[in-house]
Amino acid sequence: MNINFEPVMQALFAHLQGAATLTFSANATPGSEVLTAPSGIEGLFPGLPVFATGSADGALITAIADDGSTITLSEPMTADTETGPTQFTTGFLTASRRVQHWTQVADQPALFLRRIGVTDEGNHDSGFIITTLDCEAWIYCNAGQDPNIAPDSVLTGLEQMIRASFAPDGDYGDPLFTLGGLVYWARIEGRSDISPGDQGSQAIARIPIRVTLP
Repeated sequence: MNINFEPVMQALFAHLQGAATLTFSANATPGSEVLTAPSGIEGLFPGLPVFATGSADGALITAIADDGSTITLSEPMTADTETGPTQFTTGFLTASRRVQHWTQVADQPALFLRRIGVTDEGNHDSGFIITTLDCEAWIYCNAGQDPNIAPDSVLTGLEQMIRASFAPDGDYGDPLFTLGGLVYWARIEGRSDISPGDQGSQAIARIPIRVTLP
C-alpha cells in the first residue's frame, strides 16, 4: 500500500509548534517592561517568548511575580501598545523542518522536526504491514545569555510542553494520541539527549518521536 508521509509530518510539525502556544491578557504600558494584572500565569516561565501588538521582536518573559500580579519582559512595550488589556501569545521564535546548527540560529528558543527513518513490521501469514515513522524534535534554548536564568530551566519548560501535548485523546476515551485521528499512535519513545547548557549559554534537547500509521 502506498502511504503518503508528508501530511503526517506536516500535522506533527504543526502540533509541536502549537504545544508551546499559550495565550493570556495583561495591562501593558508603552516604555515599560512590566505587565500588570495578567489573566493567568499557568504554564508561563522565564525565557518563554511572547508576541503581541506593541511587544518588541524577540521579547521574552524574564520574571513572574510569586503572587501572579506582574510579568516582566526582556524588552519594553512600544508606543503602539494596545489600550486596555493586551492579548499575548507565547511560542517558539524559530521553527522549521530543516535543522540548522545552533550557532546559526540567532532567534531562540527554536524548534526543528526531522524524519530520520521508517520501520516496517510485517506478518507473514496476513501480509499486513505496520509502518512507523522515526522522528526527532530538536529544541534550542540560549536563555543562559541572561546570567539570572539557568538555560536548563527554560529547556525543561519547553520540553514539558512538548511532552504534555502527547497526552492520550481523552475525548473518546482513547488511550493513544492520534494526531486528531490522522495516525494510529504518535508518542515520545526512546532516550532523549539533553545538553543543559551548564557549561555556557546554549541548551539543546533531542526528543525521539515515533508515529505508527493506521
